[in-house]
Amino acid sequence: MTRFTLFTSLCLAGTALASIPATANAAPPGFDKIDTVVVIYAENRSFDNLYGGFPGANGLANLSAGQVRQLDRDGKPLSELPPAWGGLTAKGVTPPVTEAQTAHLSNASFAIDDASGFNEKTSVITRDLWHRFYQEQMQIDGGKNDKFVAWADSGGLVMGHYDNSVLPMWAVAKKYVLADNFFQGAFGGSFLNHIMLACACVPVYPNADTSPVKGQIAVVEADGTTLKVADNSPASALGGAPKFVNDGAITPDFHAVNTMQPPYQPSANKPAEGGDKALADPAQPTTLPPQHDITIGRPGIPAPGRQRSTARTRRLCRTSSSTTSHSTILRLTRQARPRGPSISGMAASTGPNSSRRSTTASCRR
Repeated sequence: MTRFTLFTSLCLAGTALASIPATANAAPPGFDKIDTVVVIYAENRSFDNLYGGFPGANGLANLSAGQVRQLDRDGKPLSELPPAWGGLTAKGVTPPVTEAQTAHLSNASFAIDDASGFNEKTSVITRDLWHRFYQEQMQIDGGKNDKFVAWADSGGLVMGHYDNSVLPMWAVAKKYVLADNFFQGAFGGSFLNHIMLACACVPVYPNADTSPVKGQIAVVEADGTTLKVADNSPASALGGAPKFVNDGAITPDFHAVNTMQPPYQPSANKPAEGGDKALADPAQPTTLPPQHDITIGRPGIPAPGRQRSTARTRRLCRTSSSTTSHSTILRLTRQARPRGPSISGMAASTGPNSSRRSTTASCRR
């Protein structure tokens, strides 16, 4: 067999394997030549954050100043980027890059490792950034990609990027395939995207409003995608990180979209006192109930009232991925879509680059 190794760079998460239908189909010509598929799951990074300067890629060089410019929460252009709240570097890093040192940056993308600037290499740990379900949609702003700063908890840091050419992964990308138009499968972080990778589905929490998780049900506006801003939230991104009435892991229709813990061990939630040692304590508000969807590895075990046909599974796959479409591992295509700025440590939360969105459904070969 001819060995064909396909390299895909995933900066946060992806759902390529979830695009393979649950039922067996005739393999396309040449399919038998594929021996190995390598998925590199490098979470919490955008494409432009690490590979924006890759030669020939659809990266930073293709962006105009207008596409990079960020808007404030009222929709007006920011006069400058806000500081990196709490500092650019993570706690404990010495010497630190403080919040004061990051003040008054131009409203544009910037190189974190610029020798004449912060000069912080990729080996230096920066503070974490939000990569959450609702915030990411608010940052993408309907595809305009102009509110990454407005709805970030990290200030201007979201606009940072690196010269990644010095790292080994750059050489791997040159040797194989760098998928610069590859997209994550769901808004938010690795929790939801891991699940999308396995089953192209969103986990559910039945009867969440009467369960231990009821305090985690997000409060959203009528559009269903925007968190309700708290009365004490700073009006401008220059005044601080936004605050919300309740930014939880559960949607109002009881889907789990932000990080929760598995119901089985190993889990960050210990077993209940005197309970089954193989299970996580179900009374903990961060324990996700067992799920019953079809996955790429085995048939689903339907829970009562949750019988799902293959056709319906495919429809849900198309629906859940249509706003964050991507090419599949086995069929890489370049797609036209609006461009936006570099994002540092996001996904699109974007992860793969949140600024890279198309409207083509991706749950197909």
